[in-house]
Formats: sequence, structure tokens, C-alpha cells
Amino acid sequence: MRKPSDSVTLRNQYLLVRIKSIKREHPFWGYRRVWAYLRYMDGLIVNKKRVYRLMRENNLTVKPNIRLIAKRVSERPKPRPDKPKQWWGIDMTKVLTNTGWVYVVIVLDWYTKKIVGHYSGVRATSREWLEALNKALNRKFPEGVRGHGLKLMSDNGSQPTSLSFMKACSNLEVEQVFTSYNNPKGNADTERMIRTMKEELFWLREWENERELSLELNKWVEYYNRNYLHSAHGYRTPFQAEEEYYRNHASHKNAA
Repeated sequence: MRKPSDSVTLRNQYLLVRIKSIKREHPFWGYRRVWAYLRYMDGLIVNKKRVYRLMRENNLTVKPNIRLIAKRVSERPKPRPDKPKQWWGIDMTKVLTNTGWVYVVIVLDWYTKKIVGHYSGVRATSREWLEALNKALNRKFPEGVRGHGLKLMSDNGSQPTSLSFMKACSNLEVEQVFTSYNNPKGNADTERMIRTMKEELFWLREWENERELSLELNKWVEYYNRNYLHSAHGYRTPFQAEEEYYRNHASHKNAA
């Protein structure tokens, strides 16, 4: 087998140092996302296979968790939006702090993968879900959401199926769509976003209280929207995907 040249060896050493640095900050990232960060954030021209080989040889790859693989069969295809503000998903998770549980609700735009609204606090009623939704609506529909045909996907939990939540959505003309037991992918985009939030923020440290977590969550959401690379968008950020859509949409209008 041919021995690699000194220049290749030096480049591999440099790449490995950078990969280890990225993995310290993002321990759950696999080789594809590490490669995307090197390529699109650091501006390094490097082959995916080289990144994979370096990570494999240095025990930096991520082993798949078979418990996270859904075993049910979907009978209804997942909606595929073709523009922003068409399909949103809403869901909740909870995080244990030294003073008790903190509940986090997020609202995700399925097209851009952007977190458009969120709530964190010690309560988890329909009021808190509405708070997250209202933040998103005020931010993305400042002139009102009625008549825009917005659809909101959620599970069948007590909050989104409560009378107060359903009545509020009806008054706003936000169409609620619920997942079913045989449709595990129904709200998959939102659930995957929550998993990313756990891997990138919640699981990386011990939390003292709700205030500390909420402050860090606010900063992380801003970071995620502007810096997190999504393979679904050709490794562009949610902010870039949204900007690109409206830029292209405006150019088509001008051309017409």
C-alpha cells in the first residue's frame, strides 16, 4: 500500500484537530454533519469519505440508536410543504433541573425548519401551548393569520385537543391536523427538531433552574435559526432557506 505524502499527512492531522474540536461542541453529530460544517462554515474543501475515515479511525463516529427507529407503518403520507408559513408543527418536551421539571414547547415551520415560536416554564397546560403559538403568529403574521391557510400539526395530547386551544385555532382560522397511532412520521419534523435541541443543548449540561434554562434556550434558538445546517436544504440554515425562498419568489414576480 502506498504511503501517504507528507502534505496529505499534515492535512489529515489538521482536519482531525478540527473534527475533534467540532465533536467536543457537538458530540452527537455524525460524519455527514461534521463534513457539512467543515465545508460550509469553515470553507474547507474536503471529501466526505476522508472525514468518515478519520472519524472512524479515531472512534469519533456515532453509533445508531435502534430504540429511536419507529417500528410502526405509516398509512398516511407526511405533508410536504412547498413554501414557508404553510405547515407548522407544535410539540413539547420536558427537562429536569435541580429545582424541578421545565417544559419546553416549540413551533416549527416545516418548510424552512425554523423555530418560529417557543415557550419554556414550569407549567404545561394549553395556555402555555397557546403562548408559543401566539408568539409564532405575531412574528410571522403581523397583519393577521386569517385567510392564509396555515395548517398546524400536533399529536393528540391533552393540550392541543383541549377546548380552549381548539377554539383559539378555529377563531384564528388555523387548521389543526392531528397525528394518528399508525402514522409515527406525522409530526416527525417537529419531533426531530426536539431531539436536536436535546442533543445540542439540554443533554450537554446540568441545569440549575427554569430561569437559567430559559435564558440559554432563547440564545440557542437564535443560534440554531441562523447557524444550523440542514441537509434538506442543501446544508443551508433555516434563515438562509427562508431568505432564498422569498428572494426567488420576488424575482419570479418581477419577471412576470
